[in-house]
Amino acid sequence: MPHLTIFLKHHLDIPDSLIPTVLSFYQKGVVKRDEFLIKKGQYCQKLCYIQEGYLRFFSYADTKTITHWIFGKHQLVTDLSSFYLKEPAKWNIQAITDTEIQFITFDNYQKLRQAIPKWDAYEKRLLVKLMSSLENRVYAFLSMSAEERYQYLFEAHHEIFNELPLNYLASMLGMTPETLSRIRRKINS
Repeated sequence: MPHLTIFLKHHLDIPDSLIPTVLSFYQKGVVKRDEFLIKKGQYCQKLCYIQEGYLRFFSYADTKTITHWIFGKHQLVTDLSSFYLKEPAKWNIQAITDTEIQFITFDNYQKLRQAIPKWDAYEKRLLVKLMSSLENRVYAFLSMSAEERYQYLFEAHHEIFNELPLNYLASMLGMTPETLSRIRRKINS
């Protein structure tokens, strides 16, 4: 699990001495393409680290499917309110590709918290990073033009533009696929 080890060290500042303990609570798994990790209304039992592949957060609105975000390798994924607060999930999380994950169940997460007395400080760091990422996405969505949102996403996650369906990217950016195509043509000309 070298990538998860790097993630734990880099994003949570977990010391080398605690890495084996943390990793002992994680399991490997695969979410097959089109399979749901969680559906709206269910209770999320896993906090997942994506080793390879893509998962999308989405919801339904009238007759449309709205992609809120797409998570790729080396990112954590869960429905935060459902996992931490035991609320029904607000989102659907579905695999776009066969996705290799490493996950910790809620029960194992509680055991991890008991095994590492200072875990709350690491968890706080993680939650602050997740909230900061969410703030950045909200800021981009509310204050940037469609073209600026495209540029922002492309600079941060350029690899997804060659690997994922255009309609998911357009929805994630809050525009139609046609608008996204026009922006891409304009920027690439």
